Amino acid sequence: MKTTGIIAEYNPFHNGHLHQIKTIRSQTGTDVIVVVISGGFVQRGTPAFTDKYLRTAMALSSGADFVFELPVIYASASAGLFALGGIALLESLGFVDNVCFGSECNNINILKQAADILLNGGNSFNFSVSQFVQSGVSYPVAQHMAVQKHFPGIADQICQVTGSPNNILGIEYLKALELLKSNIIPFTIQRCGNGYNNQDYSVNKDNLVSAAAIRNAFANEAEPFNAVSSFIPLSALDILLKNQDRININEDMFSGVLYYKLKEITCTGNDKEAMQRLMEFLDVSEALAGRIIKNICNYNSFTGFAQILKTKQYTYSRVCRSLVHILLNIRTDSYNIKLPLSAGNSLHPLQVTPYARLLGMNKDKSHLLKNIQDTVLVTKTADAVQLFKNSALLKQNGLEGFAKSTFEKDIFAADLYRIISKHGNNPCPDEYRAGIIIK
Repeated sequence: MKTTGIIAEYNPFHNGHLHQIKTIRSQTGTDVIVVVISGGFVQRGTPAFTDKYLRTAMALSSGADFVFELPVIYASASAGLFALGGIALLESLGFVDNVCFGSECNNINILKQAADILLNGGNSFNFSVSQFVQSGVSYPVAQHMAVQKHFPGIADQICQVTGSPNNILGIEYLKALELLKSNIIPFTIQRCGNGYNNQDYSVNKDNLVSAAAIRNAFANEAEPFNAVSSFIPLSALDILLKNQDRININEDMFSGVLYYKLKEITCTGNDKEAMQRLMEFLDVSEALAGRIIKNICNYNSFTGFAQILKTKQYTYSRVCRSLVHILLNIRTDSYNIKLPLSAGNSLHPLQVTPYARLLGMNKDKSHLLKNIQDTVLVTKTADAVQLFKNSALLKQNGLEGFAKSTFEKDIFAADLYRIISKHGNNPCPDEYRAGIIIK
């Protein structure tokens, strides 16, 4: 029985996601599709458009067989950590043969070549990246400049693929597979329709637009379902229509609680002390901490403050991720791995994702869960901590505390999302009452 993994956000689920699932089955003969999805917060540093339970239901209705939650410390992180968390979770299940991702170039060999350079470029390459970042450019631009400096013969080809968002994420998946010494086989399919960041839903090909375009329609259209109905599979559209009080969640709903958290950190002691406290959070550099302190008096909303903080070096998405990390108390020491990642790291999947939390499944494939032996399977929130305590696997590797603290962050993030996103009579389920979604 062949099993293929997908790492996704489904924010929300659309025709492009359905195309990927159908293509996987038609091209590879895959019997089982396992999806790892983000919870309430996503990789671009915002809350998800709708909660993880509705997104799980949409995935199952469109052909997925299992849906697991990516821990929030990875779901809200930059591409490298996001990819590492997803690949580690798939690897830990023990029955995933392949992983599929979309890419703009649709050339796995070029992506592997780029991944090898970025991971194994050597000390001089890594030093150049650091120098370019310190000069004031963003990290992706610094990587491009370092490739051009150290690998001029293939720089144009490599830089061409590393300039597109799905290619970038695909490269990070390939790096993660190498870091974990995984036997999972990667393959890519052509990304169809508008670009990942394209918000235009008026122009499309074959009823394919990005999730960003769909979110944009909900933000701006008086009748958004009329505008996007042709871009979303009917089964997923029906789920959204029946749960309109649980959709269109955005970062500005979190403006008040973010301001409270920032003021709590910055209002005591002097600026140097406040800066040190801010720099404990993931992705908050000294320069960004300084900008937060300098501009907190101009705070008006989540998005407004992110716009104030962004610079040439700190992109809007990077700033949003940093703010979400502050909001959710995700710090540089929240991980059990050495950061930043490098080729010298020797990683075991449990060091990265010490448990697999099941959100939904196809009951006809449920017997496969018996094959899970190399991680802790969490099917009920209330049982999680005791499962960690009873796990010989976690105890042997000294990971019981890491599992507990990581899971606690998941629950905190989910509870915060549930409370703030509630704006009607159909709230997101409580973490202790929501059961596994069965298809």
